[in-house]
Amino acid sequence: MFPEDKNRSEKFNKLLTENGFTKSEIGIAIIDLNQPEIKIFGYNVEHFIYPASIYKIFIGAEVLRRIEIGEFSFEQIVEIKSPNDVDKDARIFPGDSRGLLKSGDKVSIDYLLDLMLTRSDNTASNVLIDLVGRENITKNIIHRYNWQGSEVTRKFLDRIKEDKPYRYSETTMTCARHVAEFFYLVEKEELISIFVSKKLKEYMLRWSKEGRKGLAIKDYVSYYRKGGYLENNLYLPLYSSYYKKAGFALDYAAKGIFQLLKTLLIKGWAFIRWVNDAGVVKGKKSYYIVSFFSVNKQINPYKKFRTEKLAKLIYDFMEDLK
Repeated sequence: MFPEDKNRSEKFNKLLTENGFTKSEIGIAIIDLNQPEIKIFGYNVEHFIYPASIYKIFIGAEVLRRIEIGEFSFEQIVEIKSPNDVDKDARIFPGDSRGLLKSGDKVSIDYLLDLMLTRSDNTASNVLIDLVGRENITKNIIHRYNWQGSEVTRKFLDRIKEDKPYRYSETTMTCARHVAEFFYLVEKEELISIFVSKKLKEYMLRWSKEGRKGLAIKDYVSYYRKGGYLENNLYLPLYSSYYKKAGFALDYAAKGIFQLLKTLLIKGWAFIRWVNDAGVVKGKKSYYIVSFFSVNKQINPYKKFRTEKLAKLIYDFMEDLK
């Protein structure tokens, strides 16, 4: 959509390298909204990484598009059916008092959108994917804006429980460019329509107000966003009590101590964490969109990505731009 500002990308890449961020697998795209001619810059802006929950923005856009043309309504009631009820532990939504959706519950589309785009509810996401269809999300959102490669292909189910056409499909991926361009269109009220853009922003503002931090720092005047987080932890059999107490472990690979040792010896890691975030920042002088994706494969499960330092680095860079 936008040409790359190679001069800014070069300066930004140097800054990231000097601060040790290029040692991780990351993709960052920034759009300076103060520029008269809109360009994009960053680091690995077109590098595809698993987006975790960020790709729920594409689902939300298609649902809202269909509401605007009258195919659905916010008040329309939808029944939750298995196997879509995948969220089983309320601790993955700390600070949110709303109960988990379960098979047989009947809720409105508005409630499902709110859950999906505020606390990033996976059951709500599954139900809405089934409601509008993945092919329609691809056709009406992804391909409409030439975001090929970011197609929504999966839900949050074991492969055997997936719809047959998707049991062997690749996992959904996206890149920093596509998500930055999505937020640009939302901010300019040009994603599908003014209605769709405003409603997406409204839901995401609720996400931010609920205390979900992401790349947010105290220097920002305002920030609305959508984040994505996932970890695969092969240490879980040893430290399950700790991670269950923390309330955020999602274990897909743990097969016991043997698998842990095998992976450590062969691959050199036993813990993978995806930390992703995207949104619109207003600072004292700056006004920009930032889209950030990262995946870290490591031995130490306690080592965190320096999200706050990265946010500060980007913010200072944007504040100092002439």
